[in-house]
Amino acid sequence: MVAYTLCSEPPDAHEYCELRRLAGMSTKTVEAASRGLPNSLFAATIRHGEKLIAMGRIVGDGGCNYAIVDVAVHPDYQQQGFGSQIMTVIMAFIREDAPSSAYVSLIADDFSPALYKKFGFLPTTPKSIGMAQRIN
Repeated sequence: MVAYTLCSEPPDAHEYCELRRLAGMSTKTVEAASRGLPNSLFAATIRHGEKLIAMGRIVGDGGCNYAIVDVAVHPDYQQQGFGSQIMTVIMAFIREDAPSSAYVSLIADDFSPALYKKFGFLPTTPKSIGMAQRIN
């Protein structure tokens, strides 16, 4: 039986881009991933043997702002609790690392209200609204 392994390290750029694609998330270039992944405040991955099946990261300034990004699960492994495992270790890091006034946010490409609500996240509207711009 092939083991599942949870690690606190980012994936490599190629497998990161591929998992985002397979999970139906917006695409990133390998160049962007190669530059961005090393700047993670924290990252978590789950592998089934050598295969990357789930991931998530935290980016931010490590004090005022923490943003949860790239939470993705391979389609063959969805609805099996892997997204919750990723969010559990991400939130454990935030509880350990973030000062009491820190703002923790996330923007989900595929909104999963049941998953994120379990971890205390609620939509910010109408009090605030997320805004974004994609560089093409």
